[in-house]
Amino acid sequence: MFNIFPGLPGLSGDQGFSFVRTGPGESPGVKAIISDIHSNFEALSAVLEDISKQGVNEIYCLGDVIGYGPNPRECIDQIMNCKVVLLGNHDQGALFDPDGFNRAAEMAIMWTRQQLELPSETRGIQAKRWEFLAERPRSFRENGYLFVHGSARNPLNEYVFPEDIYNQRKMERIFTLVERYCFQGHTHVPGIFTEGLQFHTPDDLGGAYKLEGHKTLCNVGSVGQPRDLDPRACYVMLDDDTIRFRRVEYDIDTTVKKIYAIPELENFLGDRLREGR
Repeated sequence: MFNIFPGLPGLSGDQGFSFVRTGPGESPGVKAIISDIHSNFEALSAVLEDISKQGVNEIYCLGDVIGYGPNPRECIDQIMNCKVVLLGNHDQGALFDPDGFNRAAEMAIMWTRQQLELPSETRGIQAKRWEFLAERPRSFRENGYLFVHGSARNPLNEYVFPEDIYNQRKMERIFTLVERYCFQGHTHVPGIFTEGLQFHTPDDLGGAYKLEGHKTLCNVGSVGQPRDLDPRACYVMLDDDTIRFRRVEYDIDTTVKKIYAIPELENFLGDRLREGR
């Protein structure tokens, strides 16, 4: 059952959210695939609560747990409970130099580093978070499924936007690297790319898409900073051969107020949450 503990959830391995684990020979069942939390604890909490009601066996996170938002420590602590967590470019930016970031994103990453090194917390807790981030893989393959943050060609940094369907060379090269199905994030815009160079929004699909063996890219959207003009948190459920997009309302005002109260986080990082942009 879902449970959020204030402070330091998840560090002992038996706190935070929980989900059913499959035993030997059992069907893997339903997966929840989330991405781009961006230190938005209110959005993450709402999504995890929604996931807890869906009969989920496993949760996969495609990266960017931190960056932009006001609660990096709390979000890392919760995400540690996922079965798979990939490295996102903002996660890497906190570990190394935030290469290629705009001013607001870079300032947020520098502030995030400070939060992960607060002297009020023990070195063991700090080290656990840093080690967790440092050990994240850039991609994960499983039974014909590929999971990345960016793209199959550049798992960490390449954006695949809906308008890229008009860039035939780019899309063909990406699809060449996909065995069957690829799940990705990074753009914060959910939807389905088909090998026929079409892009379908969740609304186009009625919220669901059936995988029928054709190569497919699925952008799972963003939990903490949606950019498809829908401010609700977004994630997907993978149930056998069906992808279902889910939107979850959360307490946006609380997150925005937190951002406003932190000088290092520019106000527009809060404003954009209300508009989903």
